[in-house]
Amino acid sequence: MVKNLKAKTLTKLSEKENKLGYSYAKLKLTIKKYKKQLELLQDELKPIFENSKPRTNVLFFHYKNEIAGIQEIQSSFKGFDVTKFRDENPKLYSKYLVDKTRLEYKPIIQDEVLNAKQ
Repeated sequence: MVKNLKAKTLTKLSEKENKLGYSYAKLKLTIKKYKKQLELLQDELKPIFENSKPRTNVLFFHYKNEIAGIQEIQSSFKGFDVTKFRDENPKLYSKYLVDKTRLEYKPIIQDEVLNAKQ
């Protein structure tokens, strides 16, 4: 259910505003769906690369008279273990905490809006 819903009625918005808001919501939901699909496909790609003979970091896939290539790129990096630092140095950690705010535009599915108004 949608919490804290403060909505302008659709009749008060211009056609351009309605189009912009609708496009944003649809695109954001589409991206979310595709990100999940990419994660699942990426998990399935790993063994294909690991089992390639000879072992390579570039594979070309032939499907329906088309060719697509995928390059496997592995990189190493250093990360800061915030949890460990916070647990071992709570006073120093709290000294550097700052208040932050974030603005997000979350798409709402039509059924959620209808249920929230009831």
